[in-house]
Amino acid sequence: MQLVGGAAGLRQPVHAEDLAIAAIAAAASPAAASKFYSLPGGETLTYREMIGRIFDGLRMPRRTVPVPAALWRAVFALAKPLFPESNVAMGIRMRKDLTFDATPAIADLGWKPRDFHPEFDEPAAR
Repeated sequence: MQLVGGAAGLRQPVHAEDLAIAAIAAAASPAAASKFYSLPGGETLTYREMIGRIFDGLRMPRRTVPVPAALWRAVFALAKPLFPESNVAMGIRMRKDLTFDATPAIADLGWKPRDFHPEFDEPAAR
């Protein structure tokens, strides 16, 4: 997998089950009425580490290739005629922090998401 600029942008991946638990807690909480919450995962990771843990969960070796942002942009510029739906921003976003404050959800919903260690039912085909 190609990772732009070291993929150092921070992420807080969250499990779907944790989101379902939060939805049930919000429905039962008068304090949550008419409010919106950020529901980040239980830990903050770089994009690179998040992808690495997905490889770990698939029981595959971590295989990533760092790509300089300038090269990423150039490749997308060249590929645009062949892939008009392609978007350079998805790679550039790997370098941006996308983190959120869970404090209100902790206070109102008892938000306590688990850390990110995905597991998959079957090992990936190699």
